Amino acid sequence: MKIQDLVRERVIANIKTGKKGPNGIPQKLPYFHVEEDKSTSSDMVDIFKKLYPGEPTKLKIRFTSENPFNFKFKRYVNGKAVCIGNGTKAITVGKDAKNNNTQIEIECNEECQHRQSGKCKLKGSLKFVLEGIEAGGVWNLSTSGGISLSNIASEIVKYKKAGMSIVDVPFELTLTEQQSLAYGTYYSIDLHRTDIKPQLTTDTIPQLTTADKQEIKVLPEENKKEDDKKDKKETKKAKVENSENTQLNEVKEETTKVESDVIEDVKKEEKSNYFKVKGFMPTLISGKKFDKIIFEDINNQDVEYILHPKANQEIIKNGVGTLVEIIEAKMEMDKNILCKYEIRQVMNPDGSMTEVNNEELKKAV
Repeated sequence: MKIQDLVRERVIANIKTGKKGPNGIPQKLPYFHVEEDKSTSSDMVDIFKKLYPGEPTKLKIRFTSENPFNFKFKRYVNGKAVCIGNGTKAITVGKDAKNNNTQIEIECNEECQHRQSGKCKLKGSLKFVLEGIEAGGVWNLSTSGGISLSNIASEIVKYKKAGMSIVDVPFELTLTEQQSLAYGTYYSIDLHRTDIKPQLTTDTIPQLTTADKQEIKVLPEENKKEDDKKDKKETKKAKVENSENTQLNEVKEETTKVESDVIEDVKKEEKSNYFKVKGFMPTLISGKKFDKIIFEDINNQDVEYILHPKANQEIIKNGVGTLVEIIEAKMEMDKNILCKYEIRQVMNPDGSMTEVNNEELKKAV
């Protein structure tokens, strides 16, 4: 074993995104939270709250290692870790020959019943220093959320692939509220480097040009009389002007055609988010009931959307024939989710349509 393998940074405090409620049940928080525990002293709690008073959702951090993010599969019983694995092997509690509890090594893979049941989860541990605090150690943030794990790992791997160091450069951790049909409200952690800004990859910036008149120079023939020169100049000048006028007319015609095509494309694009309601159908997702809406798009093709439970429900009251403009939608669990929309037309009992002038966006997630 190398001596470097025995060296590890001292954790001076834990930063959390949840805490135990009054009844002992863990509850998620919409902000970063520090409380006294085995690794966190009351002094560190006070220091954190002075730097980040209230309910902070952003932290300014720096890494002291090129590998600040570690993963482990962990299973807990009564608040204690009873199995810890790396995806190949795991250490858990077993029995020895005398039937006493002891540590044993077992396989750690996707076939594990505890992983399949969700009792064993992949947990990530991110270690860093907080800008503005000198405390002789690192802060630790643990998370088991799949989206958060992916967000953090992706940002770190991005710079590793580019051969760039992540040590002692500014990063920002953010905690944002998300909505899921399957899980309801949850909070995801994002990691972003803040000292690198988007920029062009070339020194040459392409620019749009307009059709300009081309200056055509006519060289006089030698050994000709001045009158002939003058006549030829005037003739060539007339030809040039006619040619220029012809070119300009062609440019104008082409520009008009392009503008017309663009206008048509814009009009078509503007209508691409318009859908007519053809029907409704209740559906179950993860055991919960949702409203499925069958729309007809501008190409007369059927498309299905699940109406988000927090979206405006007015569309259901107006029924079949309603024309809506979709303002915001997303994909989740391979399904189209309708989040925001505006009603543009409603169908009257006699089959005619009535325009709706409603500028207020329907409330949604």
